[in-house]
Parts: sequence; C-alpha cells; structure tokens
Amino acid sequence: MQAWDVVRKFESEDGTRSVEIRVSADGKLFRFYEHVWTAAADDELLYYPDGGFWSCPQVSGYYASVDECVNDARLAICWLPNM
Repeated sequence: MQAWDVVRKFESEDGTRSVEIRVSADGKLFRFYEHVWTAAADDELLYYPDGGFWSCPQVSGYYASVDECVNDARLAICWLPNM
C-alpha cells in the first residue's frame, strides 16, 4: 500500500467539513476525500473524547490531473466554492 500526499485542502467556513486532494507516491494519480465532523453528544452507546468523530462520506475514483480532480470534487460536493 502506498502513501498519498495532500496537495490541496479546502475547508468549510464553520470548520465541520473539509476536502483533501491527494496525489499518489509516483505523482501520476489524484483522488479527493471529503471529511465531515459528526457531533456525537447525544450518543449514549459510544464515548467520543472530542465530542464527535470525522467520517469520510465521499472518496473519488482516480484522476490523471489535479485540475480534473478538483473540478469533479466541486461537482460532487455542493459546499465547495468555485475558484
């Protein structure tokens, strides 16, 4: 398994969501990962010391360029700004 490095990161204004654009170790493939903070204060079955947890509801396929990856992330994730 190879490590993927973060090349760009977008965060929501309230800090509860982020999208990372990552590149493969050989620099040939790109993917995006969406992270969403889920507050868990009302969950009595599980204990979260930080008051919640990060989930990853969106993981993309593979892209040949960072621009193509960013453009598809904007289409798939409605809160991302158009830059």
